[in-house]
Amino acid sequence: MEKRYKADNGLGNLFWGIVSLFLLGVVIYRFRHGERIWMDFIYFAFAIVFILSTTIKEYAVTERNFLEIRFVLKLFSKNRRIAIGDIIGLQKIKKNQLRIDKVRGFEVLGVNEADIDGLIAELKGRNPRIRIAGEE
Repeated sequence: MEKRYKADNGLGNLFWGIVSLFLLGVVIYRFRHGERIWMDFIYFAFAIVFILSTTIKEYAVTERNFLEIRFVLKLFSKNRRIAIGDIIGLQKIKKNQLRIDKVRGFEVLGVNEADIDGLIAELKGRNPRIRIAGEE
């Protein structure tokens, strides 16, 4: 049975929301003044599709010992997987950010504040060799 943890996308969603509202305002302005809106509408539609395809929906720990990163819309990106056996360390950077040190490189995940401790415990339970920063 897989366990799911909600993602926290932070200011990225706010930024893209402002950009899409601006583009919607441009489309409405040009429509009201009788101008051609097709190109602006295409920009607006692409911005919405881009926002949905790059926004992380959740993190799931699967039965096959993978940490899977799932997106809202799988149009431009596929779900990414991190093998739990490749994780060598965890560090809580902020209250909602988790740094995962892998055999090759690292990754920073934005996890919901209420779910971050549960995710750390689940990863540590699946791979006892994981070292947690600040814990000896």
